[in-house]
Formats: sequence, C-alpha cells, structure tokens
Amino acid sequence: MGVTGSIASVRAFDLIRELRKNGFSVQVVASKASLELIGEKALEWAAGSKVISEISGKTEHIKFFGKNGSAELLLIAPATANTISKIAMGIDDTPITTFATTAIGSGKPVLLAPAMHEPMYGNPIVKKNLELLKKRNVKIIEPFIEDEKAKMENVGKIVKEVKKALGEKNFVGVKVLVANGATYSKIDPMRVITNLSSGKMGRAIAEQLELGGADISLIEGTEHTKFYSKIMAELENMFDWFVCPAAINDFAAVESTNKLSSGKKLNLELTPAPKLLQDVRKKYPKLKICAFKAETNKSKKELEKIGLEFLKKNKFQLVVVNDISKNPAGEDSSEMGIVSKKEIVWVKGTKEKIAEQIVGEMEKVL
Repeated sequence: MGVTGSIASVRAFDLIRELRKNGFSVQVVASKASLELIGEKALEWAAGSKVISEISGKTEHIKFFGKNGSAELLLIAPATANTISKIAMGIDDTPITTFATTAIGSGKPVLLAPAMHEPMYGNPIVKKNLELLKKRNVKIIEPFIEDEKAKMENVGKIVKEVKKALGEKNFVGVKVLVANGATYSKIDPMRVITNLSSGKMGRAIAEQLELGGADISLIEGTEHTKFYSKIMAELENMFDWFVCPAAINDFAAVESTNKLSSGKKLNLELTPAPKLLQDVRKKYPKLKICAFKAETNKSKKELEKIGLEFLKKNKFQLVVVNDISKNPAGEDSSEMGIVSKKEIVWVKGTKEKIAEQIVGEMEKVL
C-alpha cells in the first residue's frame, strides 16, 4: 500500500487496520511527505511490518512486484495529483512511483484512490492522466466531492474494491437479481403491517456476487404490490439467477382510505398476498432460483425436510432454511441450512460468512 503526501494520509492508519481485519497482510510504502503528516511508527504498528520509504540495494520493488514478486496487488491511498501524473508518464523518482511502474509492467493489479482539492482533480491534464491509467487497466477508486475537495473514498468501499480485484471471477457474465428486505402493506394512510427483516442477508449476498464478477440488480423491499411489480418487470431483462432473501408479506391489509381512530379495539381484514416466488417460477421455468424459507421452533432435520419439499415442489435450485426463533431478524450472526438436490450444507456465523457459502453453492449450479 502506497501512502502519498495528501492530508488524507491520516486515514491510511484506519485503512490498513481494516485491510488486515479482512485477512490481508499489508506492506506500506510511504513518501517522505506522508511521513511528515503521519508518523512512521504509527504506520509500522498498523501494518505490522517495517515501512519502506526508499529503494535500497535490496530492490524492494522487484521483491514485491517483479515477475515472481510476493505482492498480489498495489493500492495507493491516498494518491495525489503529482503521483498520479508521474505514474501515467512512467516517471520513477519516488519509491511509490517505482513500485507502480514495476507492478503495471508485471501485470499486477494496481488501484489508486485519489485525494486532492477539487480544482486539481478537475484539471484537464490530471483527468487525461487518470484516463490514460484506466486504459492501462489501473483501477481508479473515484473520490467524492465535498467542501471543494475531492476526498478519498471511505475505507469500507476501498477494501471492497481490493476484494473485487483479488477475488475469483467465477460469476463474470452472470446476471443476478437479488430481492431484499421487508415489504409492507398499508392499513390506512399512516400505518402498515410489515416484518422485521433487516436486509443484511441480501446485501451480503449481493456484495459477494459482485466480488465474483456478477452483474447485480438489487431491489429493496417496499409496498408489497409495488415490490411484486418491480420484480416481475425487472425479470424481463433476462437474468440467470433470482435470489430472494426478501421477507415478502404473506398477507395484505384491506386499506382504509381514512386514518383509523385509536383508543378502541380494531379488527383488521387480511387477505392472502400473491406468492412471488411461485409466480416467478411459473413465468420463468428455466430461471435459476435461490429461495429462502423461515420457520420457528423446528429441529435441523425438520428444517431440512421442509426445505427439500419446498425445493422439489417449486423446482428451485437452492433453498436456504432458517429458524427465526433461534436466529432473530436483525442479528449480525445466524445459522442457516442450504438445501440443494445433491446436499444440505449448514453454516453458522456472520451474514457475510453465510453469504459466501450460499454463493459457493450457487457456483456449483452454474
């Protein structure tokens, strides 16, 4: 990871720590200007290794980015206008630019996260150099504009881009529609009936698929009939997979045109809502579907049986079963069973871990 002399270098510490939390080992290459802003010892502590601030007789750039170099990727964050332009022109007069030239020459992934004042970012020469780097397969992690500054993208998004660059691209060319979150049905102009789905599972699956190179469309829950219509309309765009962790209302209220009075008993009339998954299957018999089935107070064997019956009845490819009495909605961790025709796999842990396993099972069906 190259750290240049932008004031945004003060965020490098958090970025390094987040990369390491996600399983990456980090070697820092720092410019002298950046070390005046953030101490060398702090970077060293964050990365767990000695900072490289000059090229020595050990030819560090070759050690890491030669043909047999040990580094998998070069991330420069922040990347100043000066460093960007030097890399674009092939100028090697700092350790970071030398690392970049070597990495590009070896075909290793290079990611730049620019940070500078807005007028500098808008300079046509800087823009031209960024476009030139893109043509050389250098990934530019675009900054966001705030207070007349082009600020380095947030840490989470940078880590996500690193994961994308290094992930196995098993879903390149695969179109996936993910239906996610809670839906609701109106009782009156102010009130609704809904459920406790947080949408965490769907977002984790969408991110995991995106890391694998899939073309993702994500539709979040909304009013039930609108959600149903949006899904049906979107599916006309010819998807390979439909993944549906969305908690879709089973019942719809008969909506009152006037706000209902409070302070007295109220009887609600509920009618069965259309079954989205079954309707999707009827309309798209060749579409691969990963469905979710929530139950309460069931053993694993019971859940497996329910999941297998649901899968066979609707000709789904995968069914993910979950006992919400043991795994309440909104929790960051859970335990779920992934049911297919060939096997049943149980996975316990964070939503991200479960999403990774679900996507792994989807890959087997490709």
